[in-house]
Amino acid sequence: MSEPAVRFAVVGFGNIGRAHYRTLAGSAVPDGCPRALVTRQSDGLPADVEVYRDVDALLDAGVADVVVIATPTMDHEQASRKALTAGHHLVVEKPMAMSVLGARRIIDARLPETVAAVMLNQRYHGTYRRIREIVKGGLLGRLTRFSWIMTAWYRPNSYFAVSSWRGTWPGEGGGALLNQGIHNLDILQWILGSPVSVYARAGFGKFHSIDVEDEVTALFEYDDGLSGVMVLSTGEAPGTNRFEIVGDRGSLVFEADTIRLAIADRSVSEHRATSLDLFGSPDFTEQSEVPAATANQHADVFNDVVSAVRGGRPVATPLEDGVASIELANAILVSAWEDRRVDLPVDAVTYHEALERRIEASDFREPADLAVRADMERSYR
Repeated sequence: MSEPAVRFAVVGFGNIGRAHYRTLAGSAVPDGCPRALVTRQSDGLPADVEVYRDVDALLDAGVADVVVIATPTMDHEQASRKALTAGHHLVVEKPMAMSVLGARRIIDARLPETVAAVMLNQRYHGTYRRIREIVKGGLLGRLTRFSWIMTAWYRPNSYFAVSSWRGTWPGEGGGALLNQGIHNLDILQWILGSPVSVYARAGFGKFHSIDVEDEVTALFEYDDGLSGVMVLSTGEAPGTNRFEIVGDRGSLVFEADTIRLAIADRSVSEHRATSLDLFGSPDFTEQSEVPAATANQHADVFNDVVSAVRGGRPVATPLEDGVASIELANAILVSAWEDRRVDLPVDAVTYHEALERRIEASDFREPADLAVRADMERSYR
């Protein structure tokens, strides 16, 4: 006899909440099903689920095994803590909180027997998994430098204008770093580890009528001599996604869905120290590959959670793993605010207090009444 489907409740029914509901209601998560929604909307709701007006009512009803938090960022922490305290399993959208302090409070609310994951779905991206395999396998040798230009997160001003919370300190606690680039910060530390310091410059409302950052250039330093730079922007078009990693035995470049490798026949440092050819270099073997694309990374996270709920392997994106990318985002913002190098780990309490001061000094916006189109498939990068 087969096990009953794992019951999901989606909290929030905006763009990403609707996308998660469709994923759960389709065939991509065969052992899970949506049973409830939490939303204040009344139009366009599916007929086959229970609808609740707040999280407390949902939790009291006991109709779901897993609660999916797909609300605006400002509500992630409180809703997640409520679900975990009530003993429910959890999937929370990225970022799990605005600050490291908020993220740690969510982790502290988790009961030992519950499964809890962050929607860091790009860990299921075939290319990023392959890059991690190459780096961790040592093919590039000791790493020396990286650069990641990620300016393909373009958003028009209407993206912010129709929302009361996007692009505001009280709504998101940040912009390109906390909303879009949080994926890239997670992948960066997942592949290369966490740096020991960062120095950054940021443009706050450089391209959009927003208070938060929409362009960032950050320099990272590691304790083993690795250094690198990341550029994020939501204001450039057509935009670029180019990730380069250089090591003592070769280099890797990812761009346009293709990984290009150049592997040296000998250590570059050895050649540099011993070669008498003034303009020579090691010989390199070049190759390229296009890893298979993942059909639905969000479904991968949900299936992972279903497996864990049923006693399978631990989830690949646990709450604890959601902290590192938030810490990088927090450190970058401190560096940009104060124009100085910031050592990691950041002082979580001091950062949270600094963020709260910005929240208190700003406000939400009045949403514009615009006839916009929102195709979520075009938002994924």
